[in-house]
Amino acid sequence: MRPEIIDFTDGIPVKAYVRGGCQYPYHWHDALEILQVLKGPVHIGIGDDNFLLYENDIAIINMGELHRIAKTDDDNEILLIQIEERFCRSILPDSAFLYFYCCSAGHEAQTPEKYATVKEYIARLLRAIIEKSDEENKRNIENILAAMLAYLSRKFDFLRWGYGTTPFDEKLVNRLRQIAEHASSNLDVQLRLKDLAAEAGVSMRHLSYAIKDKFGMTFLELLYYSRCAYAVKLLLSTNRRIIDIALECGFSDVKYFVKYFNKYFHTYPSTFRKLHRTDMHTLSSQREYREYSLSRALSRGIS
Repeated sequence: MRPEIIDFTDGIPVKAYVRGGCQYPYHWHDALEILQVLKGPVHIGIGDDNFLLYENDIAIINMGELHRIAKTDDDNEILLIQIEERFCRSILPDSAFLYFYCCSAGHEAQTPEKYATVKEYIARLLRAIIEKSDEENKRNIENILAAMLAYLSRKFDFLRWGYGTTPFDEKLVNRLRQIAEHASSNLDVQLRLKDLAAEAGVSMRHLSYAIKDKFGMTFLELLYYSRCAYAVKLLLSTNRRIIDIALECGFSDVKYFVKYFNKYFHTYPSTFRKLHRTDMHTLSSQREYREYSLSRALSRGIS
């Protein structure tokens, strides 16, 4: 199921599940997904990162972001909340590039109050979903979602906070947003930092330093990572040749694609495809979990 299709045709822009003993191969979907561990530990992979989450930890999976839940010998339980992309865009219409960095394993210890607020929103949302689904409660659910998304945008926007706990200058945020939107919409063009700096109205040196300082990676490293992440989807969902995927992802030479893919995903593209690409039947058999009622999350302490 790559990409996974999530059905929101019931008129409510959110789905919620409680699942135990989860194993879920690499996949992605258009929905924004929030994961809260009810009983751990849980091993999750997001992009090229792997995290170990424990009870009450949370993580956000961005729309279209590659992720998986790895099988462990430990019994675990997870609350999964999926929010419709169209609803997210309607609440945050100016965010063409929408990416949240929110993971307890990343920096909850440094900013516990931010994570506590998100967990409060999750609890309110869960109680609203469990209640009878009439028109009044539907509006309540949408109001909670809207408030939570607005909070996430203020406190976890990657272009505003990076991996840190101090927000960037708003001028820099606007420049980074221009660059992100330009880069993501022009995969077939070999973008140059000089051009983007001129477009943002700053010197190349100034912009280069700002990006490296805030994100810990150079502009090219960020760009190549985004292209390799896109390549993963093509590797898993198509039979296209490696050289064709490299060209579509903006690499003029396949050897550079292989070099950077190995840097970020710690293996070669062909090996990654052999390890993780399966037919639909096998993929379904690799997906394992036990389904529980949503009220189980409340009994586990979400309140």
